[in-house]
Amino acid sequence: MAVSVPPGLRPVRRTAAELRALPAGTPVVLLDHRRGGRRRARRIAATGAIMVDREYVALPSLRRAILLVEDTADALRWACHSLLAPPPGVTWTHAPIHTAIALLRRRPGAAASLAAGRVVVGRTP
Repeated sequence: MAVSVPPGLRPVRRTAAELRALPAGTPVVLLDHRRGGRRRARRIAATGAIMVDREYVALPSLRRAILLVEDTADALRWACHSLLAPPPGVTWTHAPIHTAIALLRRRPGAAASLAAGRVVVGRTP
C-alpha cells in the first residue's frame, strides 16, 4: 500500500492511525515529497504504525527523481561520487551546480537532508 505523507502534524497523526488500522504484516510504502521527510517518517514509525525495513532518498527530488539511493552512508557516498554530475547543456548555472555537487561529494550525508524526497519501505506490525 503506497501512502503519501501529508504536510502538518495532524495529518501525519491521521496517517499513522490509518496505518495502525491495517492488518499486521501489510507492506507499506511511505512517499514524502518535501524536505524533512526523514523526521516525518520516523515520527510515524515511532507511533508503532509501521516497522521500517528500508529508507531511500530520491535525488534531486521525488517528483523528478533521477536516482533513488538507500539512506546509508556508504550508498550515499557511492552515489555522490559515481553518479552525480551537472546536467548536460547547462551553461550559465554550471559553476553553482558544480559547486553544489562538490559539496555533496565531501559530505554525502547532506544529500539525505537536502533532498526533497524520501521513500520508506516497511510493514505494519
